[in-house]
Amino acid sequence: MLWKLTAVVAFSLAWLPAHAVRAESGSDGRECCDYNGFYAGVGGGYAFESFNGGNAGNSGVVNLRVGYRFLDFLALEGLGEYMPFFNGKSGKYNGAHTALWTGNLNAKLYPAARWTGFVQPYLLAGVGAMFENTSSGGNGSNDSGFVARYGGGIDWFLTEHLYLTTDAAYLQPNGHVTRFDQVLVGGALNYRF
Repeated sequence: MLWKLTAVVAFSLAWLPAHAVRAESGSDGRECCDYNGFYAGVGGGYAFESFNGGNAGNSGVVNLRVGYRFLDFLALEGLGEYMPFFNGKSGKYNGAHTALWTGNLNAKLYPAARWTGFVQPYLLAGVGAMFENTSSGGNGSNDSGFVARYGGGIDWFLTEHLYLTTDAAYLQPNGHVTRFDQVLVGGALNYRF
């Protein structure tokens, strides 16, 4: 249920009225700044587990991202995340400690990019891989599989090069890691080159 609420909030934010965040236009009618180009960022957040088969608690998240925004309304981004603290509380995770790594290639769509100036809402979809390490007493397991990522967020430009990202996403793993569904919320500090 939490992931549905998070998705609704993320998509609502992505469709903010353009007049509420409109930037000054130049003499050619275009917005003030060109945000295209390479960027990199570091961030963090929180992962709300929705694991199958028990309760493993929630975890903090750290992430690194690099990308290229090659059109006003479209960017491709590589995103790596580490979630180290899923501590088991019940079911098959009782007493277990699970750490997850993900790597995604995401497409980011900025539907209102030409009208929202310094505030750039986006929708996101991506695919990648998830790697899992679970330890319980003297036993452990390591698995991997594919993961899909859906979400949205906002890029908040502080200057033409420095900006903050706030986002929410749902991770849907498949294969040997299919039980590790989760909702992530967080942000990053980014630099556009």
